[in-house]
Amino acid sequence: MEAFPITLLLEKPLIYASIYKLSAIVFGSEGLAQLSTGDDHDEFDTLRVRHEVAQASKLLIETAVVLRNLGDSGSWPMDPIHEVRVQKRPEMCVGVVRDTKRGENKLSFREACNKLIHAEHISFGMKSMPEKMNCLDGTVELHGTRGKSSWVVDIQLCDFIRMAVRQL
Repeated sequence: MEAFPITLLLEKPLIYASIYKLSAIVFGSEGLAQLSTGDDHDEFDTLRVRHEVAQASKLLIETAVVLRNLGDSGSWPMDPIHEVRVQKRPEMCVGVVRDTKRGENKLSFREACNKLIHAEHISFGMKSMPEKMNCLDGTVELHGTRGKSSWVVDIQLCDFIRMAVRQL
């Protein structure tokens, strides 16, 4: 069977669609919360509980896997201009990582992808709104281990999404 480079199999419109859906879920969460009645039978809260976090998790991990594979394929950065465009962004740091051995450090986009792929636990930050349902606050916390060292990662999703788009 003939092997194909992963970059030939990557459908950019599909990954753009996944990144867009992730953005819509995370940053549309507050809009749904504004529409909610805040009672125990609210239809928007039912949608959120059954859909929001599960779909956001799936899309976030999918994005991390695809873009990490793209980066490891040897065809990234696409050219010197692309490399400069990506490296000059303040979002190169998309969060922080706290490690039992190394303390707290900035988290690069590539390392965030690695942590998403290897995380044992994922938890989306929530904010409460008076008399409304809770909504996503645009952050995600990951927990995992590497060897005997445990780590916790906080990712700012707006920065992660911006960097994800810039990879393409």
